[in-house]
Amino acid sequence: MDIDRDQLQPVERKIYEQAQALVEQGVDASAFSSRIFGPESEMARLGQTERERRQLLASPLYRWLKQRYEELRARDAARFERDLKPLSGRLTVVVPKSLHAALKSEAASEGVSLAELMRLKLNVPYRQMARLLLLPNAG
Repeated sequence: MDIDRDQLQPVERKIYEQAQALVEQGVDASAFSSRIFGPESEMARLGQTERERRQLLASPLYRWLKQRYEELRARDAARFERDLKPLSGRLTVVVPKSLHAALKSEAASEGVSLAELMRLKLNVPYRQMARLLLLPNAG
């Protein structure tokens, strides 16, 4: 649903622009709702009387805002569901053949499987590994 900004009153245009900016910033549905529909929002000040509230609820701006809010809720729900999906425990990493050969050789010399060697190497925090690489004699 598009909205004709030229048909909006100045305060409505301000709300529209604020909402558009929030969407472009990537805020979540909760922040959008609080800023647009919350008790301290411009929207709350628009509907002071029952008649004004009815008009507001029937306005194209309100429908547009509700649609943006529903889109944000759907996006947030999809992100939540994606983050909750169980991980398989499998990870595929593409490396140069020479590195693959070196890791395989290292695993054999250490007497562990390549998978075990990789688990051990991947378990070292990046910052710790960076310190080891930058200061090899400091350990």
